[in-house]
Amino acid sequence: MVDIYNPRVELDQAPVLEFSLHNENASVVLSSYGATLQSFEIKYPGFEKRDVVLGYSDWQDYAQLFTQQQSAYFGAIVGPIAGRITEATIPWKDAKFEFEPNEAQHLLHGGKRNFSNVNWQLLSYEEKPFPSVTLCIETKSAGIELPGNLRCEVRYTLQENALLIDITSLALEDTVANPTQHSYFNPSGHNGSILNSEIKMEANSFLELDQNKIPTGKSISTPGLSQNQSIHLNQLAFFPEIDHAFRLKNTKPQVILRAPDGFQLSFQTNQRYMQVYIGGESLVQGKENVAYHNHSGICLEQQAEPNAPNQENFSYIYMTKDQMKTNSISINFEQSK
Repeated sequence: MVDIYNPRVELDQAPVLEFSLHNENASVVLSSYGATLQSFEIKYPGFEKRDVVLGYSDWQDYAQLFTQQQSAYFGAIVGPIAGRITEATIPWKDAKFEFEPNEAQHLLHGGKRNFSNVNWQLLSYEEKPFPSVTLCIETKSAGIELPGNLRCEVRYTLQENALLIDITSLALEDTVANPTQHSYFNPSGHNGSILNSEIKMEANSFLELDQNKIPTGKSISTPGLSQNQSIHLNQLAFFPEIDHAFRLKNTKPQVILRAPDGFQLSFQTNQRYMQVYIGGESLVQGKENVAYHNHSGICLEQQAEPNAPNQENFSYIYMTKDQMKTNSISINFEQSK
């Protein structure tokens, strides 16, 4: 089922809408503000019901934190360029394109006005074969700083035992794009600590960072692992102070989050990298008046490498006019036998 709620409040000359996708096993709440995943409540046989993403009940809480420059980007689509860009500058054709910095002298997640703090428009919704909602935005009309004009659509689809998220970028002009979905997950529920969960990832290297958490261009092999072994992130020397991009293997699933009671979420994406960050501390209380702390959740951002335009050995994220690409991730909650 798909339910649409319109509180008759407008932002960016369009109503801020709330959507609910639900079936027997799960319920998802979305907001057109930032195309945000606000809640992902799962009631799976044999386990207590839980909401596995951090978030707020009211879109205005998200907007307030952006105004205060304190947003953790809970559940939003981020971009047009996810991650950090050094000196807020990228090569552009025969010159350079300079963004307005929003993290010291650097660019983070697209800038001050970005996919996460604008109101997306409803494009379509469907009840069958599965409940889904598709939202869209154009950078130029939304006032988002970017060379060229980019159209982005995000579709959330709730299957029987999985949530699918497809982010499709269409270049209306020559441009650049590397968006992602920015939910913080906790398989125990949004009021717990991610440090109590097992975190397993199919990856064999991660990107080295400089003092500003920007990739240097070098990859670091995960120590002590053979090609067929999985990384248990809990065992990394710098865990839980993690904010790194991991190169994913082409296996299924690529990431597993397992709660102490055995409930698990598994993740699969068509992107080469997963940016992993543990955090969640917020000045504003979350859903159910929960006070989020530094270890409330883990953010898994499927994308190309951060700072890609400034590293020759990284992915090419420039797009030519009429080019299209889709960034997909599935979050499965069907339990292993």
